[in-house]
Amino acid sequence: MKKARILMVVLFLLGICALLKCTTNTQPPAADGDEKTSRERGEFPDFGAMIPVAQFLKQYPGHKIFKLSQDYPKQLPGEDKIPAFFKMPFDDKSKWMDWLLAARDYCFEGMIDADFVAQDNKKRDWYHMPWLHYGPLASEGFSGLAKEAPISPYQLAPEQKHPGQVYALGFYNDFAGHTLYKMWNTSTDPDPFVTQGPKGGFPEGTVIFKFLYTELDSLDVPYLKNPYTRLAYITPTFKDSTNRIIKTMNLIQMDIMVKDKRADKYGTGWIFGNFCYNGNLNKGKTMKDRVANLVPVGIQFGNDPGYKTNWINPYPVVKTMINDTLKETFINASADLPPQHLGWGGRLDGPVDLNTASCMSCHATGEFPQIAALVPAQAFIGDTLANGSMKYLTQTDAPAWKKYYYNFKCGTAYDPKKATSTDFSLQVSLALEYYWQWKNTLMGGYYSHQYAGIQHMAIRGGIPFKQVKMIKKRGKKQKVDSLTQTQDGF
Repeated sequence: MKKARILMVVLFLLGICALLKCTTNTQPPAADGDEKTSRERGEFPDFGAMIPVAQFLKQYPGHKIFKLSQDYPKQLPGEDKIPAFFKMPFDDKSKWMDWLLAARDYCFEGMIDADFVAQDNKKRDWYHMPWLHYGPLASEGFSGLAKEAPISPYQLAPEQKHPGQVYALGFYNDFAGHTLYKMWNTSTDPDPFVTQGPKGGFPEGTVIFKFLYTELDSLDVPYLKNPYTRLAYITPTFKDSTNRIIKTMNLIQMDIMVKDKRADKYGTGWIFGNFCYNGNLNKGKTMKDRVANLVPVGIQFGNDPGYKTNWINPYPVVKTMINDTLKETFINASADLPPQHLGWGGRLDGPVDLNTASCMSCHATGEFPQIAALVPAQAFIGDTLANGSMKYLTQTDAPAWKKYYYNFKCGTAYDPKKATSTDFSLQVSLALEYYWQWKNTLMGGYYSHQYAGIQHMAIRGGIPFKQVKMIKKRGKKQKVDSLTQTQDGF
């Protein structure tokens, strides 16, 4: 009996030691003589925010802690490994849905059985972005979700009277994973030129997908009935950057981005896709099968720069306003899709995204340092409804707004004289910025790139109504850096 108790104590202490390695090492140590740093060994921290180890072991016995998938491939996969759906037409108005569903199936293969734990997928390898563990928006330890954006009241449904938050986790296939290897597997600092064209950038065959969650439930958003859930350690409100609570999060959206050379003729090289969760369909017999309730919103492979008609679908949305004149955005007209606000002029945008932006325009700003605003000030200048949401924009003739809807070539920086491109990846931009923030803290002093311009993060969801009124009042004089800044992107 005494030996059994001793054995239990030893196992308990070993468990604490193992968890301490994950939960307390929120940043890699500095190089120390002959000892290699964690980063040099490829061991990035798994997450940055979590409850104490003892509390976890006591209250959540058997719960699987999040582990960053970071064994990035050293070799670029061969062309024979490019997914089969790359041969399917994506820009045919009668066939785009087949392409998007095939892309989804590629992401789901092996992942549903693995409950979307990347390392448990027996079909193919998927990886996570390093360095999202750092700072006040840090990823958490239950599910690896990183804090992203606020959600305004009425943004998701007419019944939604409360604000919410977005937390997310992205997955990178082996083509994208090799790019992460080249950027981060260095003996000194990460190489930001890996994603800079014309020689750099994510290779063809890259597939990235992302799950986005909210703490809002079916009381506010009726189509979140029968939810697909994850446990997470989040802040009570989006404004709170200090406190954390344990909360069940509900899947609301799935994003896909695909690097396909066939999209080069549209001036971008990328294809974006969105899905919205609709639990009213009640698909999936088990929790992990409920991802079948994700309904396609649409795809986008360009910004339709020739379409300049100024209109948005304000919150709350009662009907999806599909713009059939767009040539580089296709939207699902099925009744299975809950009403969507979409983006400016009906361009593709997900339910937790701003109705004054688009997937393509936001991601085109990806660069390091992030000098460009991920959403220009003009997206918040105009007339508002009584509930505070934007009704009509009044500054869409501004040069900055027109630039926002150009078709930027992949690997091209938004501000080419001041920054390098992160090739439409906003998570790469974030990760690089977090790394340099950490190094600045560790070494002291400052770096010149910090003075190159305003460091912008995305405003993916809504913004506080008082902020909107302030922007409207200031008009053209409004500065982008006064906007609420939040994390975004792949």
